[in-house]
Amino acid sequence: MIPTIDYIQTRFDEYNERFFNGSLPPIPIRLSHAKGFLGKVTFTRKPANPFALRPFARYQNTDFVLRINVRIDLPQEVVDDTILHEMIHYYIAVNQWNDTSTHGRLFRREMARINREGNRHITISHRLSDAEQAQAHIRKGRVVAIVTFADGRTGVKVLPKQIRHILAWDKQARRTFAPSPLRHSSINPSPITNIEWYYTDDGYFAKYPSSTALRIYLIDDISPFASDHSPLQNAHRLSLADGKVRLILNPDNNLRW
Repeated sequence: MIPTIDYIQTRFDEYNERFFNGSLPPIPIRLSHAKGFLGKVTFTRKPANPFALRPFARYQNTDFVLRINVRIDLPQEVVDDTILHEMIHYYIAVNQWNDTSTHGRLFRREMARINREGNRHITISHRLSDAEQAQAHIRKGRVVAIVTFADGRTGVKVLPKQIRHILAWDKQARRTFAPSPLRHSSINPSPITNIEWYYTDDGYFAKYPSSTALRIYLIDDISPFASDHSPLQNAHRLSLADGKVRLILNPDNNLRW
């Protein structure tokens, strides 16, 4: 499953009551597309306020954020265990405790307790399977051009994520064009009538090579783009004007440029 913020929040509230006696304060939740982790609690360590509840502490942990990765479609149990894993880190950090290491004595004690009480399977780290590693590659940010031709055909072009390549390709494609469809076709090229630019992490576009060549792949079946599950449904838009590329963010996708 790919968790949403609402799903993570529901699980956080449930597990907070069940395993932490409701002691964990609310925490901002962010969705992440990073490759390096499934979950992470980040915070800022600042010099302690001498008038705080712990006046003898040298540092105070503040500005907590819970980040859960949505790059990979994982089993629900793994997602839930990841949320719990990060809640243990949050529990230790928000109480200003110092563990023996990142997954030290305190963390392992809480992990064993929750696994025992809740019949969970929280681990120190989750080893990705070959399929999950391949999926991590598939679900990466790609610059995509959807090209419309005068004869009604539609094509796809994936480009490297560099502004100069995007601008140069858009200009050149509108001036000179030689399509090379995935299937053999003897139909003469038709003029381009429109190019729409997107930035997306949808795995649909992983099958198209990324290059700056003037090569556009014709889409045999455009019905997926007209469905409720269009591969562009959650994409960011790119606006090209005056030699600049502007990213128009889709609030349903936190994919970073």
